[in-house]
Amino acid sequence: MLKQIGPESLTVAFKHWQNLAVGTVLMAFSAYLTISAKSYVTNTTTQLQGWAMLIIAGYAFASALYLGLSTLSDRSPLPESLPGVINNFKGFIVAGVFYAVGYFLLNIETATLPADQTLSQAASLIIGGALFLTAVVIAVATAFTKPKK
Repeated sequence: MLKQIGPESLTVAFKHWQNLAVGTVLMAFSAYLTISAKSYVTNTTTQLQGWAMLIIAGYAFASALYLGLSTLSDRSPLPESLPGVINNFKGFIVAGVFYAVGYFLLNIETATLPADQTLSQAASLIIGGALFLTAVVIAVATAFTKPKK
């Protein structure tokens, strides 16, 4: 359940700084994998490895958002919110796939399109942004849903 958001929200969030610390490590891991995967995805011999790295990066990204936002939910302490990273496996894998395809369209596909294909570049940016945003929405929605018993 969402607590009432007000000026005390930052105090509540930083009260459970452990969640934010673990989320920061996961976000850094996601960024590292995402940057590393770019060269793998564009190489035909390592393309599958690159996609796997992007999906794992997306899972870490969704997990980091989940842990960071869980500080504002009823599952604030780390021992209560950390199991959600595993319990929400299916949702985070879906978020990881959206993250991977969105990142590919935003940063890799758009860059390889010729400059005279402006409409294709715009469509790639819009679709990639929508998919990336969907990954964010999945993580945010998961952070504020009640866990199954």
